[in-house]
Amino acid sequence: MSVRLHLDTWPVADLGLRVDAADAVVCTASLRCDAAELEQSVAMLSATERARHASYSNAVVARRFARGRALVRVMLGRALPLVPALVPLREGLHGKPYLAAGAPRSLWFSVSHTDELLVVAMSRVADVGVDVERSRDFDQWQRVADRVLDLRERQQLALAVEQGHDPSEAFLRHWCRVEAELKAVGCGIQGLETHLAGQRPRGLRLADLTDLPLPAELSAAGVRYQAAVALVTPGAGYPSPTDNRRQMIRESAQAAAPVTTPARPSTA
Repeated sequence: MSVRLHLDTWPVADLGLRVDAADAVVCTASLRCDAAELEQSVAMLSATERARHASYSNAVVARRFARGRALVRVMLGRALPLVPALVPLREGLHGKPYLAAGAPRSLWFSVSHTDELLVVAMSRVADVGVDVERSRDFDQWQRVADRVLDLRERQQLALAVEQGHDPSEAFLRHWCRVEAELKAVGCGIQGLETHLAGQRPRGLRLADLTDLPLPAELSAAGVRYQAAVALVTPGAGYPSPTDNRRQMIRESAQAAAPVTTPARPSTA
């Protein structure tokens, strides 16, 4: 089943209308900012978010977190609509942000970033997950693929390599799909075993973001990215009704972000 997507770089003036008209809207933004913009970003954060920002010893990681979280607040505020500082963000079991009960409208969202690129996916119709990876050489792609891709995905990957696709890029393309799926389900790495067994959540739709628009300052650098978005039926998890532990996780409001990734620690 196809996915009606709207892709754009931030800012998007009519974001609320676009979210209403599409299955999902995906916005990209740069995490680069000057000192004044960083100060404004920090001021927009909640007390918990400011404490997290202050806890980072790496200044680049701290800046990316503050800028990213502030941009997420602005985007969600535009879509809800709410003043950014009043967007009721909470953090799940593994730090994944989600909207607390009491938001004026239903809205599912997911956040991913790599280096200075932030990607935010939003939907009013489905749980959503998004992942982005910077294209690069990945020497251990085959060994990691054996651990994180199911049989069909490994066969598709092998075929792509046979057809001349770059192995690292082909693997990262598949990995983005897997991580987007896990984010949409909201079970994080706990769902990887079920994914490897070939089971999928209800209503799963996947789309590669092959035409992902980039902020001008990042586009000029010539860096390529792999990205994917996943949509699943709201509240649906993997088909394991007897697994009480997964059921509890699934009901924890987008609780867990995947922690197994070939990329970098998440500061979303």
